[in-house]
Amino acid sequence: ACFWWGVASLPLVAIYPATKRFTRLPQLVLGMTINWGAFMGWVAATTHGSIDIMGPVLPLYASGVAWTMVYDTIYAHQDKKDDAKLGLKSTALYFGDQHTKPILHGFALAALASWWTCGYIAFEWDTVNVPIYYLGTTAAYSHLVWQIETAELDNPPNLLHRFKSNNQVGAIVFASIVAGNLTI
Repeated sequence: ACFWWGVASLPLVAIYPATKRFTRLPQLVLGMTINWGAFMGWVAATTHGSIDIMGPVLPLYASGVAWTMVYDTIYAHQDKKDDAKLGLKSTALYFGDQHTKPILHGFALAALASWWTCGYIAFEWDTVNVPIYYLGTTAAYSHLVWQIETAELDNPPNLLHRFKSNNQVGAIVFASIVAGNLTI
């Protein structure tokens, strides 16, 4: 079953490299593509080999897509002048300097809501200590807020630093899952 979920990802993998030419939302396609692993991991980890719609996999996927929209839009602001000259598209150009931060706050909230939904489902399955997990994912959300608030949208070194700091967001989410599991 995992093989077929991998095959199902191939259309996204195939179109992503060209998305900057035909959509203003290539970061969304990137998020949908690189977070497909949530489905594959879920199928590989379950004994029945199928997606349980009520399981945490859909909010996990949604959180990854929302998080990708935040960090890759920040990254895209480094390239916006070159992209505009070349006729390429991106969320940085589409949202513009004026609207990027409010929109990214919405995506950061969507990531948090999705992380919390995963926690709620895991709690229902008795697999995570929800208060610890919620505290940790709230810290990860706070890191996203810091990135957005301190991003200087015309300062590539500033933006690159914020983009690279997403390894910390991932580490915080991972630590939240581990701590939530170790304390049940």
